[in-house]
Amino acid sequence: MTFRPVRIHIPSRGEFWNRWRRLAGPSLFFLAVIYYEELFLKLYCFHGASLPGLLLTLLFSAPPALVLGALCGGAGRRWGPGLLVGLTALISLWMGSQTVYYHLFKTFLTLFSLTKMAMVAGAFGDMAVGEILLNWFPILMMAVPVVLAFLFRNRICSDQLLQRRMPLKWVGLAAAVQLIAMGIVLCCGSGVLSLRYIYYQAAAPVLEVQNFGMLTQTQLEVRRVLFGIQPDDQVLPKQELRRTGRILESQTAMEGAEPEVHAMDIDFEALKERDADVPELVDMHDYFSKVKPTAKNEWTGRFQGKNLIWIVAEAFSGQMLDPERTPTLWKLSHEGIICDNFYTPLWGVSTSDGEYVTTTGLIPKPGVWSYSESSDNDMPFGFGNQFQKLGYRTLAYHDYLYTYYDRNLSHPNMGYEYYGIGNGLELEQVQPPSDREMMEKIVPQFVNEDQFMVYILTVSGHLNYTREENAQADRHYDEVADLPYSEPVKCYLASQLELELAMESLMDQLAAAGKLDDTVIVLSADHYPYGLTDEEYSELFGHPVDPVFEIYENSLILWSADLEEPVHVDKYCSSLDVMPTLANLFGLEYDSRLMAGRDILSDEPGLVIFSNYSFLTDQGAYDSTTDAFTMFDGSEPDPDYVAERVAEVQNRVAYSASILDWDYYRVVFGSE
Repeated sequence: MTFRPVRIHIPSRGEFWNRWRRLAGPSLFFLAVIYYEELFLKLYCFHGASLPGLLLTLLFSAPPALVLGALCGGAGRRWGPGLLVGLTALISLWMGSQTVYYHLFKTFLTLFSLTKMAMVAGAFGDMAVGEILLNWFPILMMAVPVVLAFLFRNRICSDQLLQRRMPLKWVGLAAAVQLIAMGIVLCCGSGVLSLRYIYYQAAAPVLEVQNFGMLTQTQLEVRRVLFGIQPDDQVLPKQELRRTGRILESQTAMEGAEPEVHAMDIDFEALKERDADVPELVDMHDYFSKVKPTAKNEWTGRFQGKNLIWIVAEAFSGQMLDPERTPTLWKLSHEGIICDNFYTPLWGVSTSDGEYVTTTGLIPKPGVWSYSESSDNDMPFGFGNQFQKLGYRTLAYHDYLYTYYDRNLSHPNMGYEYYGIGNGLELEQVQPPSDREMMEKIVPQFVNEDQFMVYILTVSGHLNYTREENAQADRHYDEVADLPYSEPVKCYLASQLELELAMESLMDQLAAAGKLDDTVIVLSADHYPYGLTDEEYSELFGHPVDPVFEIYENSLILWSADLEEPVHVDKYCSSLDVMPTLANLFGLEYDSRLMAGRDILSDEPGLVIFSNYSFLTDQGAYDSTTDAFTMFDGSEPDPDYVAERVAEVQNRVAYSASILDWDYYRVVFGSE
């Protein structure tokens, strides 16, 4: 038997460091690329960056840089250089797309939206190309690393293939750095909305990008989509019991008896026993059983039996109202029930989320198209379903593509006969289509019904605000040409004149059919006109607009002919509260505990929730970017009060997402 000697090569110190250098070169390059593009995004989108945000973004940029470096460094000369250029291009494409998307829509692009990109590109492809041309500077800056990667690809990548275990060790190092970064964030627990809270619990994409970077926000988005949003179970019970006790005592003292509330007969204890093997459902049952339902009030059932026309108007703003230019909208907004502190916060999927918030009383889940995702869920509180049971004819209209944002699925599921372009609604082929033309065609379809409930989504006020890209702006431009505003602002106002004519047509047709006195008109925005820059929008305010709160201030039209005098409500409220308010006014059966919005006319304290966890209450304003609560009377805020409100915001966000994820209404009501 012959034994062959086993040769064991022990690398010299020079060989050892040379192997690590071959991986370190690509990794350092990717770290520089990622951090450069993260910084550019922060500065371009937010016009600044905090020191903690800069440091944590650098730390969280290291793990993906190490992994990508291992891929390129371990691929050798044959594949490494090409892989380096390709991966750099993908990073630049993602970061550049986010920069332009935020500049256009004031929110970030989600991975879910990418799965629907064919739909979006088909509808707004021309506008996207135009925006890319207009935003050539950020795109050029994001492309610089791709050019550098191509020029220096052979120098950055090794000309030899490394042993397989070396890249694996590099990946292990990336995991270690990731854990260290997460551990550091775990220690950052100071303040009400701490960095730890933002990373581990909250669902605030903008705050995540500001503090941890775009790539980390994408990771957190994937986590939320797959595993949901974690509620705040440490503060809520104390907060709920304390508030409930105070309110019920005061009402009992005034009325001598406990008030009736908007709550259905739901045995949450029985549900907890039935679903004991599903911890998430048990948690939801327990939470909703502790939420205080809103009380019925003098307005409950005030509009019962009336018809309802409910309009969500594209980019509507109270700042566009004028007694001369928009007499119909002015009249409607200054009569009826007037909310003096009404807001339309901007959510992640723009118009679709604005619709979802307004019509469901729920907060949309970040990272998905919530209305689209609700299409297979039971939606018993949808007004189409509610009014159908009362014998009304229920219809929904949109003067745009029938299938856009999957409305052909979501709106019938809410109980409506739904019509849009391509499904029973034929309009002049201009961009955007005419609200007035839509109103002239659809009102005859329902105005002679005994009872009707109609939901309408308009489109004429859609960006872009130029005469070349907005047919309605061009149509009415002469009517605003002499106003002392910039060109985009004039075009915005001109486009909304089509909404004014649509409302004039609606009122005239209702009056001619003898239905005006028996019909309630409701109108609010899907979002503020973010197609204008902050500076342009400030022109309508007459002063620099506050981008934290004031920019979302808006008007709610809630009009009925039998309200002889205006009724002013000074509570802080938002589009989230419209649906439960209407449910109360029309005397509908609903459970206020199962919604994130609250009846504006109830004694529930006001709360306006924004997507970045900033909020307004009747006592003051909380800015999540500074973690500071400012009392309106100038006094010092109660830290417990602020902490409880943050917990309440977190829970309304988290449990709204859980209702969507778990089809919770079907779970509770057992609908087939």
